[in-house]
Amino acid sequence: MKKQFAVIGLGAFGETVALELMRLGNDVLGVDSNEETAERIADSLTQTVIADATDEEALEELDLQRFDAVLIAIGEHIEASTLCTMLVKSMGAKEIWVKAITSIHHRIAQKLGADRILHPEYEMGLRVAQSMAHPNMLDYISLGDSYFLIEIRPGEALENRPLTELKYDREKIHLLALKHGQELILQPDPDHRLRRNDHLVLVGDEDALRRFSEEL
Repeated sequence: MKKQFAVIGLGAFGETVALELMRLGNDVLGVDSNEETAERIADSLTQTVIADATDEEALEELDLQRFDAVLIAIGEHIEASTLCTMLVKSMGAKEIWVKAITSIHHRIAQKLGADRILHPEYEMGLRVAQSMAHPNMLDYISLGDSYFLIEIRPGEALENRPLTELKYDREKIHLLALKHGQELILQPDPDHRLRRNDHLVLVGDEDALRRFSEEL
């Protein structure tokens, strides 16, 4: 079902989110105080509005409570982001996502009732560090309590070898799926032989996953 989203702040992060939401088939309202910024992607969004995110009257005209979620992506201006969050919350928005840049900003957004608080630079920094330290690891999601879901490339040395020959702690790591291009094989047969460019989707303990990655 098509959803409706509002993105307030069309900097690099806000623009990326807005365009991806459009690509996924949703309606997106983009809001920015800079005319040039708003006009640059006006043709790519459902609607763009030039407005001051701290102007209560301007925000009221946007009828933000009709959207499934509102993203406040003006994290580089903490005062403006805080005021905008407070105003959007008071207007009855269904769900509020806030980009934060400091721990204090995070706590303020939390106190104001933000549903989700994002730290894109920090989160991307973690991903880059993981990729640099473990080149075979293509992607990962933290599940909390030192558990991760990862996508990993086994490498050419294991090509045409059965999954049973993968050496990992089967009490701490579970193989969920095998990816080959656009094909996803859930709970693959243990005798399945790995092909070039196969990717493994695993879930398990962080230390065990790291050891497995390093041994590939």
